Amino acid sequence: MMKRIWLMLLIGSSVSVFGQHQDPSWSARRAIINEQCVERDSLCNVLHKLGTFEGHLRNFFMSTVNQKNFPDYYAIGIGGGLGYYSPIIKNFQVGMSGFIIYNVGSSHLGTKAPYANRYEIGLFDAENPDNHEDLDRLEDLYLRYYFSQQSKSLAQVGKFHLKTPLINLQDGRMRPNLQEGAWLEFNEFQKIKIKGGVLWRTSPRGTIHWYSMGNSIGVYPMGRATNGNKADYAGNISTKNIFIAHVTVPITKNLSYQPWNYHAGNLFNISLQKLEWKKKTEHNTFLAGFQYLWQKSLYSDTLALERQYITKDEQSHSLSARLSMQHNRSGEEWNINYTRITDHGRFLFPREWGIESFYTFLPRERMEGMGNVHAVMVQNNRKLDKHKHLTLQTSAGMYMLPSVTDARLNKYALPSLYQVNTRLGYTFSGFLHGLKADLLYVYKGNLTKDLEQIPAYYHNKVNMHHMSLTLDYYF
Repeated sequence: MMKRIWLMLLIGSSVSVFGQHQDPSWSARRAIINEQCVERDSLCNVLHKLGTFEGHLRNFFMSTVNQKNFPDYYAIGIGGGLGYYSPIIKNFQVGMSGFIIYNVGSSHLGTKAPYANRYEIGLFDAENPDNHEDLDRLEDLYLRYYFSQQSKSLAQVGKFHLKTPLINLQDGRMRPNLQEGAWLEFNEFQKIKIKGGVLWRTSPRGTIHWYSMGNSIGVYPMGRATNGNKADYAGNISTKNIFIAHVTVPITKNLSYQPWNYHAGNLFNISLQKLEWKKKTEHNTFLAGFQYLWQKSLYSDTLALERQYITKDEQSHSLSARLSMQHNRSGEEWNINYTRITDHGRFLFPREWGIESFYTFLPRERMEGMGNVHAVMVQNNRKLDKHKHLTLQTSAGMYMLPSVTDARLNKYALPSLYQVNTRLGYTFSGFLHGLKADLLYVYKGNLTKDLEQIPAYYHNKVNMHHMSLTLDYYF
């Protein structure tokens, strides 16, 4: 099995070389455009002389090897995008970008009962796994207003990238999540920072379409309802908008308080409170962090349980903590993390919107859909060369979950597991400046005794190897 992984890894690496060459016709087209913008006072001249073009080429190889008798998967995706960001003219700026993806080669990524691909399909189009070529997407398209030329405060409306603790990029595939709405960042106070806005459409990773917030829920697999039957809530959620509010308040020199609130009408309200203490000494930097998340259902419809994303009166309580120490000179960091989700109910947040920010989170698994969880994770980050181009991250975690038969607290029938991640990154310099490589290896093992040997409990969940190699070239 491992031989298959390394063979596909070599193929993926060779394909990426071709992805690093720019279209030779672009330079010619740009020269023609520049010749046409000869008037110094013309808008064309301003946009092309002062605006910014940015390019991004990405090659992504991914493979999963499951235990004996269960199928394995691989996929190689390649793509490129171009963005234009205008200069700030009278405090206004326009941004626009798009990206095109191709499936260079892959195993079958569609559903073949009782098996369904989980990871590799996210590189392309989750709603149409057989779509190998028509994978283009408009990404940024926004109008932004800066409060002043020197201010970091801004307001924007349109399509844009957004990073918050719950709604975020989750960019571990070919392209990240994108949002459409209105967003404000207010930094005019000396210490207090305010963020917030309203979102009305989203384009989840692994898709090429834009959805209303309610219709986006259910694009990914839906798991089980609380009665144990297969969930079927896609198209049955009336939520139109999600409202987000955040403030950062320094309590002392070393302690900050960061509350977030997410309100989705007729769905839920989530309040996330975060405290972080950070102290820098002569040799080390210490950090202690604590998060508390409370989720309350706002659901009031009377549909069948299978068609409800969250049940009426359901709520969840989650706590997460971190202790870390970083050596100032070498940059090496150790951290230990713990998360507890109580048995009051499942922590629910649409996977189409982002990944949770619990300190114990590791790529390729999440605790969303779970209740009654104990999780412990230890992580080390270090730089391996004196120029700090080569980085290594090693992580190991244990996740004690409710029984796979307990649909009320275990939405996706995930067994208790341990997970080991090794991540190697390299940033190129010189002639290859702008090229970044990222290699991730994951192993997930089963911790549940006498777990029945059926695909729903093992396939793409435990006793599996997973690997990905990403090459990104920015210009």
